[in-house]
Amino acid sequence: MLWRDAAYLIEITAEPDADGYVTETETGRRSVYVDVQSVKRSEFYAAKQSGANIIQTFLVRSVDYSDEKRIEHKGTAYRVERAYTKGGEITELNCSLESVPANAGRRGVRER
Repeated sequence: MLWRDAAYLIEITAEPDADGYVTETETGRRSVYVDVQSVKRSEFYAAKQSGANIIQTFLVRSVDYSDEKRIEHKGTAYRVERAYTKGGEITELNCSLESVPANAGRRGVRER
C-alpha cells in the first residue's frame, strides 16, 4: 500500500434551519494520508443496485477515521457511501462524487 496521497476527512453536521430544511455544515476538517484505489467491480455493481454511484475507493488507517461522511482529495469532494474495516488497522471508504472543481474538464479556464 502506498500512503503517499493526502486528503481531508470532513466532519459534517446536519441541522434543520428556521424553515425546517435540513442544511449540512462543515464542523471539522483534518488532513490524513490515504491510499487511493480503484473501485472493485462487485462494490460498483452493488452500489448501482442501491442507487449510489461509487467512483473512488480510499484506504485510511482506522485510527485516523472517525466516521466522517465526506472526504476531499485533490480539490474534489466525495461522499462516503460505505466504510468498513479491513483487518482492524485499515478502513476502506467507498465514495461517490460530491462535487467537482469549477474548472474541471474545461480547457483554457484558469483558477482565479
